[in-house]
Formats: sequence, structure tokens, C-alpha cells
Amino acid sequence: MGVIRRGGEHLLSLIEGTLDIARIESGKLALNLKPMRLRDSLRQIVHLFELQAASKGLRFEHDVDSAPELVRADERRLTQILINVLGNAVKFTQAGRVSLRASHVRDMAVFEVEDSGPGIAPAERERIFEPFARGAPAAGAGGTGLGLTIAKMLADLMGGEMTVSSTLGQGTLFRVRLFLPELT
Repeated sequence: MGVIRRGGEHLLSLIEGTLDIARIESGKLALNLKPMRLRDSLRQIVHLFELQAASKGLRFEHDVDSAPELVRADERRLTQILINVLGNAVKFTQAGRVSLRASHVRDMAVFEVEDSGPGIAPAERERIFEPFARGAPAAGAGGTGLGLTIAKMLADLMGGEMTVSSTLGQGTLFRVRLFLPELT
């Protein structure tokens, strides 16, 4: 029964991801910008990934306290970006650490997710944001291959950018820059 449930969840994730991509590409995905308690949301994400990392014997480091308390953002989509990137970092890192850092200067937020995982080969880095691109089989992790595609498309839709840098055998750094005006 567990195999059937996991298979069903995987198919549902694949369908939802494909629909998200189609909505973004067709311009039918509207952002829901409203006041968001950024620091609280980041702390919730930290709590979620501390547990996942600990279950794999990884350290989860974070520095999110300098993030503003209140910003104007689409909370659902920002959370989706960070969960997709952090989920991959934890999934592909077998030993060491994963970290989340958040900074905010003049209404520009920068989120960095860094890991001490296997790194990404240059050829894979070139296509990492393409739909259905997946990590090397040796990494031993599954997935739909849509998480980073969706995260990048959402960052672009939000007027920001998402970049990756990596060194084989040393780890990977994803950086997401977004315009998130601070509210008082």
C-alpha cells in the first residue's frame, strides 16, 4: 500500500508542477502580493528543514534574523521557491551541512541556500533549471525534476533572479534575489 501511495503522490506532484509551469508560461499565474511576516515564515521553514537535516545527520545552519518582520510578497510562492531549493540541498547532501541565509537591503532580499554536497558538474549546471532535469543517478535521489524549474520561473515572475554556483566535491550555492518592499 505504501508503494501505491508514494507513486500516487509522485504523480500528483508531477501534474501540479507541470500545471504550475503551464500557468507561468501562459501568463495565467497571478501573484498574490500582500503583507507577509517574512521573519516568521523563514523561522517556520528553518524548523521544517532542521528536522529533515537532523534525520540525515546533517547540520542545518541558518541566519534569518536580519530579515525584516513585514514585507509585501506572495507568501505562497516565496515559500515554494525556498522549500524547493532547500529540499534539494538536503536531498543531495549526504554529509556535512546545509545553510539558509537571508539578507535585506533597500527592499532587495537575498536568500542563499548553500550545501556541502557533491556539487554540480558544469554540464548539469547549464541545464539545471530546465524542466525534468535531474541530478546524476549516482546522487541516489529521486524527484520530478521540476522543483528548480518552478523556483526559477517564480523568481523571474516576481521580478527577481535565481543563480547557482557549484564546485564538484565541495558543494553548491543557490542565490535568490527578489524585490520585497519592507512594510512598517
